[in-house]
Amino acid sequence: MSRYDINDFNIDSLGCFYHPKQTLFSVFAPDYERMGLVIDGRRHEMERRGLCFEITLKGNHERSRYHYETKTGIRFSDPFAYLSLNGESFVLDERKFIDKVIPVAKPKTTVLYECSVRDFSSDSSYSGRYRGKFLALTETGLRTPGGLSLGLDYLKQLGISHLQLMPIFDFDLDKSHYNWGYNPRAYNYVSPDYVYDKNNPYAYVNELRTTINALHSAGIRVNLDVVFNHVYRYREFDLGKMLKGRCYRRKVDGKLAEGTFCGNEIASEDVFVRAYIVKMVERYLKLFDIDGIRMDLMGISDIDTVNLISERMNELKEGFMVYGEGWNMGDVLPERRRASIQNAKNLPNVAMFNDYYRDIMIHYISGNNMIGEDVRRSIKADPSYLDARQSINYVECHDDYTFYDRMMIYKSEDPLDVNYRRCLLAMAIILCSKGVPFIHMGEEFFRTKKGVKNSYNAGDLINKIDWKRRERYDIGCQYLKDLISIRNRYPELSNPHISISFEEEGDIMICRMGRLTVFINPGDRETVFRDDKLHRIIFDGEKTVSEVHAAIAVSPYSVVISSNE
Repeated sequence: MSRYDINDFNIDSLGCFYHPKQTLFSVFAPDYERMGLVIDGRRHEMERRGLCFEITLKGNHERSRYHYETKTGIRFSDPFAYLSLNGESFVLDERKFIDKVIPVAKPKTTVLYECSVRDFSSDSSYSGRYRGKFLALTETGLRTPGGLSLGLDYLKQLGISHLQLMPIFDFDLDKSHYNWGYNPRAYNYVSPDYVYDKNNPYAYVNELRTTINALHSAGIRVNLDVVFNHVYRYREFDLGKMLKGRCYRRKVDGKLAEGTFCGNEIASEDVFVRAYIVKMVERYLKLFDIDGIRMDLMGISDIDTVNLISERMNELKEGFMVYGEGWNMGDVLPERRRASIQNAKNLPNVAMFNDYYRDIMIHYISGNNMIGEDVRRSIKADPSYLDARQSINYVECHDDYTFYDRMMIYKSEDPLDVNYRRCLLAMAIILCSKGVPFIHMGEEFFRTKKGVKNSYNAGDLINKIDWKRRERYDIGCQYLKDLISIRNRYPELSNPHISISFEEEGDIMICRMGRLTVFINPGDRETVFRDDKLHRIIFDGEKTVSEVHAAIAVSPYSVVISSNE
């Protein structure tokens, strides 16, 4: 195989470049002697330029379909195309892509809210037109039968800062009719399943841009969940064919590395693969105006690539978020080079999901009162694990049980009302902790997946958002809305420079930070606190209030927030 380095290609000059009078095609293929462009069924030999092949075709080729084909018959679609379907890429005019930018005010505090495009609107309880599609996230004026907001209006009402969309780039359904999207087939174009006007090739770009613009108009930023750690079928991956398999890590014996447990690992440290990944994220930013990325199994990727993504994107857009799963995985890339929690100090502007926080809070809220020190470390974001800027705090996300299901399974002996209160308590602690709060959609109205732990291919019946629950458990929706509002109003809750001191009285944990005192009661007894100074109750464990008291009653399984103002 030919050796190559960063000087052997210009990542910005690869792909298809349309003009009404001619179109340029350029492909980086270092290990092939000859390359042909097959467009609308006709083959054209390409000219070799260093390690690349190029050809310019005269005439107007808009909407023509093409692929590349080697001398030995290996064919692949263009890894830089804006759309490929059934192995054929489309020639598209970039001037027909929507490029209107909707400014979004900088959030006072970040609150991430995870959502699947399909789950959001696939149920019959969603009354909009575009069920299961990007455009469902643009629909306004929708109401539940009882007159409460749903869809985009509901997201806006909650006050979240960022909507995190689960994978939206083309993925394989894995012999099913449903999949979360962690089976990537391409990084360069979106899944046809989420597009409404499928016969219009421009819709694959414009419908997502329209959706993000609508969310931006509602004051909500958008992060995309990206899967750069592996591909579903490595023999069919177009980038893999173009590079003759160089995009995959291999063990000493030549076999594919599979630290992802998915059969392969993407070699992000390869100079071309790194440039390609950074180019794709740059494309997402410029094409769709996204505000950040969540990297699935980020610990598989190398530190330099992840840092480069963060640096480049923040040059283009201030406040662009890069975060992911920093699990320490694999055995080919040396540990010191992995973008993992263990190396968080070498990724100063990259955040990571805090599994320590998750595990401690699940045990604490479930009744383990012997882990007070761990709880305190989690709430204040102990920098020996992850500091406040890097800690994504959560108890529930798309995989594993929903928190409600977990309580219903492991605390089934307790009254239903107690488990409801535990679910609300979990959200309250997250919103009162240093770090970045993360909420899984529906967590606030006790989302259930009927006890299914890993529902990645379990279908709509298990995964869909039941908007009737949003109406039935509106108290939880209002609860989260109030907590987000309080977090926005009081920087004590999010500012890492405002320290926290802790006290304990019985089962009650007392957190003092600036003007605020937060009382956390994970137990089953009410406790009343008296103070020489009058306190204004901001949040009484169920709702926001504005009352002055000399005594503060902390109900079982609740959080009370008070101020000494």
